[in-house]
Amino acid sequence: MKRRWQILVSIIMYVIILAIALDFDIIKLFAPKIALLVVFGTLILTLPYYEKGMGVRELGYVFGQKSIEAGFIQTVLMLFARLQGEKGYAGLLYDIAMCFRPMLYGFVFWVFLSERRERAEDMDFDVGKQVRRRGNDEKCEEDVWLGNGADLKSFGLTRREEEIVGLILEGKSNKEIGEELFISETTVKKHVSNIFEKVGVGRREELFAVMKK
Repeated sequence: MKRRWQILVSIIMYVIILAIALDFDIIKLFAPKIALLVVFGTLILTLPYYEKGMGVRELGYVFGQKSIEAGFIQTVLMLFARLQGEKGYAGLLYDIAMCFRPMLYGFVFWVFLSERRERAEDMDFDVGKQVRRRGNDEKCEEDVWLGNGADLKSFGLTRREEEIVGLILEGKSNKEIGEELFISETTVKKHVSNIFEKVGVGRREELFAVMKK
């Protein structure tokens, strides 16, 4: 969360610097009513993706992604409304410029809420190897956990399921996997169930045995 605030502050500082350098009135960029409409639109677009048991981080990630869409939709409709208005060409360029504010707000919401899903471990599924970092040691150890990428693909696993298999092999629990991938524990359980069915196992120990062949 601290890093998110730092990113937000850095964006605001950059906008202020640009305003000074380009000599425009930065106050005109702020429109509370338009910002609230972006938030409202984002909430509506997020609803179809909500499911019981979603974590705060996962919900925030989805909300951040949808804020971009809401900002884009609102910008297009504002432009359309302005071009259909009765003002004609009077102040047209200025009004068009102001119509792009929702996209700016959506981008800021996205930066603030959509924390990048960075992995602590680098997984190379294409060559069928798991790279695991041990403690604070800078050296990485490679463990061949499934002959090659073709063997892994033969199970018909999706990319997300491949990620989860790698985390299972690291000994992570469903909760830890959810925190790693920013998805709910319920969603992890569904993926694990699908993995077991595709691989033909019923327990994690059996999955370990198959993947270590």
